[in-house]
Amino acid sequence: MNASSALEKFMRATEIDPVKDKETLLLSAYQLVKEELIQSHYAIESVRLAHQIFGYLGDKGLDERVALSRKYLQNAEGESLEDRFWANWELVDNLALLKRYPEMTKEQRNFLAWSKENMKPDYWIKVMYDSTQAIGWVQENQAQAWFEIYYELMHCIEPTASNRHNRVLYVETAVGLLVFYLKHYAEALNELERYRTVLYEDTSWDEFNQFDIRLTSYELGLYSAQEDWDHYEQTADRAIAAIESCMTLYNQGKTSNIGEICDMAHEIGTCLMWEKRYRQAMPLYEFALEHQGVGVTHFFYAVCVWATTKNKEETMRHLHLSELKVKGNGGLRSRYIHMFMEQPEFDDVREDAEFLAIFNK
Repeated sequence: MNASSALEKFMRATEIDPVKDKETLLLSAYQLVKEELIQSHYAIESVRLAHQIFGYLGDKGLDERVALSRKYLQNAEGESLEDRFWANWELVDNLALLKRYPEMTKEQRNFLAWSKENMKPDYWIKVMYDSTQAIGWVQENQAQAWFEIYYELMHCIEPTASNRHNRVLYVETAVGLLVFYLKHYAEALNELERYRTVLYEDTSWDEFNQFDIRLTSYELGLYSAQEDWDHYEQTADRAIAAIESCMTLYNQGKTSNIGEICDMAHEIGTCLMWEKRYRQAMPLYEFALEHQGVGVTHFFYAVCVWATTKNKEETMRHLHLSELKVKGNGGLRSRYIHMFMEQPEFDDVREDAEFLAIFNK
């Protein structure tokens, strides 16, 4: 058995029965890919496979991702620019996930300089658009520098259909920093308008609905920050009605895009959860769990269950699923302890041995 088949076996088994821990299968894939990396002299196919496997192994796996990216890049002179770009991006991203922010900001600056020398301008946005990475700049008191780069890139890069996805993500990250971290609400309004302008370049874009709901979620965030509850209620009601309409169409067999609908339900459900509107959020999460069931949805649903019912068995079941699910959980799997320790709804069980046992394998 090779690493790829071992990983496939693990993922298939976990998808069938995510409650039962399948770590033995995952560790088999881990050992095999470590051998294959050496045998292949860190060929890109083995590096990408190892990166995927490491992403299911918690903080230790992310540390190994960082080391792997650096090892590959040290000897990547003859490799394709696309592969080197990918490795650089993943190096920065995993440093961000680990909150190794001083290293991350240094690597990201170097990555941007390298991309400007070697890649087309559309790639420059992708270097900087990620929100988890951008938070690192704020934490290092470099928010001004981040925004200087942001305004420079948004000004100099020609808008095209092919770079619309990256531009939307970049603007979305800027809005998030301004609303949730910097509290610069007037600037946030300007960037929300930029978001809307980019999105409405083409309402037939196949990602329009997905990002339209995400735009709504940031509008809700701004209304909440400003305590503008009239607009919050109106906007939330419209979003819920739109999602419920999509759910109805799906149940009637008139649309098959269930992944998009679940993402929309999770997005607005999470806005409501942060506002402690748990009862409103739970039906949205329940639909997403029934039809998609990614780890982070299980986690936030557990928050709602505990906050509203204190049902220990049900809460722990969903926390356990968040830790073990594979789908949509790379880089998060086996790392939910961090979110658990920070989530205020779990203050009363922060030191509860049964809850902690979920995360301490």
